[in-house]
Amino acid sequence: MDEHMRPAPDAPPAPPAAPDGRRAGSLRRVAGWYRRHAWAATAALILVVVASGLVALQLAARDRIGDGVTVSGLDVGGQTAAAARDTLARDLVPRVSAVLLQTGAGEPLTLTLAQLGMSVDTTATANAALARGRHRLPLGLEVWLPGGGGAVAPSVRVNAAAYEHGLEAVRAAVDVAARDARLAISGGGDGVTVVPSKDGTTVDAIALERAIAARVVGGKGYSGPVPMKAVPPKVSTAGAEARAGVAARYLSRPVTLRYRERTVVLSPREMAGMLSVNTGTNADAYPLTFRNERAAARLHKLFSWAETPPVDARIEVHPEGGITVTPSQMGEVLDMKVLLEDLDETALGGGLRSVFVALKPAMPKLTSDDVEAMGLASLGAQFVTYFDPRNTTRAGNIALAAKLVDGSVVEPGQTFSLNAAMGPRTSNRGFDYAPVIAADGVLRQGVGGGICQYATTLFNAVLLAGLPIVERQAHSLYISHYPIGRDATVSWGAVDFKFRNDTGKTLLIRSWVEGAHLTVAIVGKTGREATFKTGPFYDIRRPAHGKSDPRVIYDADLGPGVVRWERGIDGHSVKVERTVRDANGAVLFRDTFVSHYQPLDWVKRVGI
Repeated sequence: MDEHMRPAPDAPPAPPAAPDGRRAGSLRRVAGWYRRHAWAATAALILVVVASGLVALQLAARDRIGDGVTVSGLDVGGQTAAAARDTLARDLVPRVSAVLLQTGAGEPLTLTLAQLGMSVDTTATANAALARGRHRLPLGLEVWLPGGGGAVAPSVRVNAAAYEHGLEAVRAAVDVAARDARLAISGGGDGVTVVPSKDGTTVDAIALERAIAARVVGGKGYSGPVPMKAVPPKVSTAGAEARAGVAARYLSRPVTLRYRERTVVLSPREMAGMLSVNTGTNADAYPLTFRNERAAARLHKLFSWAETPPVDARIEVHPEGGITVTPSQMGEVLDMKVLLEDLDETALGGGLRSVFVALKPAMPKLTSDDVEAMGLASLGAQFVTYFDPRNTTRAGNIALAAKLVDGSVVEPGQTFSLNAAMGPRTSNRGFDYAPVIAADGVLRQGVGGGICQYATTLFNAVLLAGLPIVERQAHSLYISHYPIGRDATVSWGAVDFKFRNDTGKTLLIRSWVEGAHLTVAIVGKTGREATFKTGPFYDIRRPAHGKSDPRVIYDADLGPGVVRWERGIDGHSVKVERTVRDANGAVLFRDTFVSHYQPLDWVKRVGI
């Protein structure tokens, strides 16, 4: 071997020759490439791992709300949108549904969101919670990133028409009408003075809506004052003062009203109380006018001896089912339109200042001929319920409801609404405080307690008459002294009772209270017969609070230290099927009424 080919004494031995020279070259090339691209390869591997983890995360969170997402304090993290919707309906909606409005008149006015046309949109809220932490990428891609938890405000919907309708009860309780400025004779009788106007107040609808919605976002029902705003009068003090000068002409002398041989003299002082500032289109010709309700009421009173009001035909329903029709009578009343116009002319002009009073015939609203033509001389159906007359406020509410609805005529094809016929249940309309089922499922004092007994009695009369029911809702709690599954509740602005007259004939509702019972009758022969099939109770549910752990309610209506127990009852559901047949026995229709009654907790009331 040549000298230069010998290895150095200290050099390591040469590696064994590869069996295949080509394979060794490939390995060397791969190793070289790896050394050149080590960082890039590692980064690619990490990116693949991260991408795989992100894909797995997106798949896991695709239909679930991110962790830590809350709605009004409720944790909905990890739930599907459908589950979150159920959670909100179960745990949030009942908590925020009651609206307690302080009106400054003792007990607050208690309403619900539904009565005010407001609601929590659980679907939209759940979808907003699901979208929390999600980000849209180009090409329509969407990713969810951790750490996207937080509070989501509930979506509060407001039906504008229903809200305005619900506010009628609030306005009836708190509104104060503006007072127009008016003219008066000075104390000495030697001049005209102006009684100043005064602003009125009404509900600030926008502010109230925002206040209620803000409390819902906070997870609570609204409890507080009613926001108010000023209402200016139609006739301001300045406007009346501008007409004070011409008033001297109107009030310069008395005006004599003549009817046949009798006369009534209107003194300037009395005339001043009847005049109003004219805000109509003819104000230039008649700056002041007697054409107003105040003047008409005064004239009716002055000529009550001359007027004979008409008398409607009266349909009396006997307890045993018979009908007696008391004939109608024509009347004569002041021709008020002509009289007020003549007063304007006479007071503004000169001459004798004398007005001749004329009467005109007045037709009754319901004549004897109408009764015969409408077929109202026969009874369709009637129903009776009983109450405790010792509970005077509740009995008074029932009697007032019967009076308000009594005499309602339901024309062919018309849908009758009990809320529309009865109007708002407010103190200034004569309704009093009595026990009602509150939004939390407990009996509390509320204006109009007892109204639902009227609704139930009417419902049963309509059922027996064979008329189709358009809207009916059962009580939230089972009431044993009504027919099983045949009760009805109403609430101003929200829950109504409605039925339709599909008989082709006019019907009349008569209702009255006598002693301890309420009677509602449908007058007008429907030619129908109704039969009922009541199913067994099902879906039995125990109350959340039993005798050993009752709900404790502190009640100011009880004396200090007085304790009263209220027994709980199971919740359940029941179905009632009605079959309606015509006079020949042929089936006209069948309908089913389903009632779901909530369990009633045991309650321990403690007087304070």
